[in-house]
Amino acid sequence: MITYNQFCNTFAVSINSAVFEEVKRRAERKRNYIISRFGDGNGVRLTEKYMLELMRDELISVTAENMSKEMLKCCLVA
Repeated sequence: MITYNQFCNTFAVSINSAVFEEVKRRAERKRNYIISRFGDGNGVRLTEKYMLELMRDELISVTAENMSKEMLKCCLVA
């Protein structure tokens, strides 16, 4: 199980715990889907390293979504 501190230290990021939980939830859902569709890749998709890669990708997605929402708010206010 990947902890908040482990994730932040691995990628040298500082995020709040709510973002971490969302990233983790999305990555777990994605991993479960990939495994159900394509198998566990001889155990590779069950490793912590693989999960960290998925979490990194989800952090990028969450960050982009949040930035888009903030930009939209600015456009609607102006």
